[in-house]
Amino acid sequence: MTGIHVPAAAGFGKRGDVHGIGSAAVLAAGLAWSVAAADQTVEAGLLSCHVSDPVEAEGGDTGQVRRLLCDFKPKNGAEETYTGKVQVAARSPEEKRTLLWMVKMTSAQPWPPGFLQQSYAADPKTPAGQIPDLIGQVNAGIVLQSMTERKEGSASAGEKSPAAAFAVLGAELNLKSTTG
Repeated sequence: MTGIHVPAAAGFGKRGDVHGIGSAAVLAAGLAWSVAAADQTVEAGLLSCHVSDPVEAEGGDTGQVRRLLCDFKPKNGAEETYTGKVQVAARSPEEKRTLLWMVKMTSAQPWPPGFLQQSYAADPKTPAGQIPDLIGQVNAGIVLQSMTERKEGSASAGEKSPAAAFAVLGAELNLKSTTG
């Protein structure tokens, strides 16, 4: 089979052989479709969680599991309050902080009250030194994306990476109340 020859004006040289261009176009279209599918996530709202006291583990140990009190402010719908636990790796086990997550979903369908109630685990595909998204364990279509700055070169670039100082390894949320 001979390739398609394109005039030099098309930018392929004197007689550019574009036989492989069809394959490249199919590959590019496939990649564009994959990116578009990944971008089909919907920002459902903002989850703000206050990390407080360590939870006493069985046997009397206090580990890196902390209590959570969270407010979910959806883009549409009633606000919800969640309680739960978070597993962290922190330099200072006594450190209390607020965590902010953008809640992303693979569907724009209306969600039922308490739809965030489940366990979440850190995305294992996250490169070292970066803050992982938390992926729902029952419904993997729900992702908690940290609102902590991810890029260097900002005003805080000289400080230690937030991922190195305080890393969330997993969380469990339980619906406490719905308002509105």
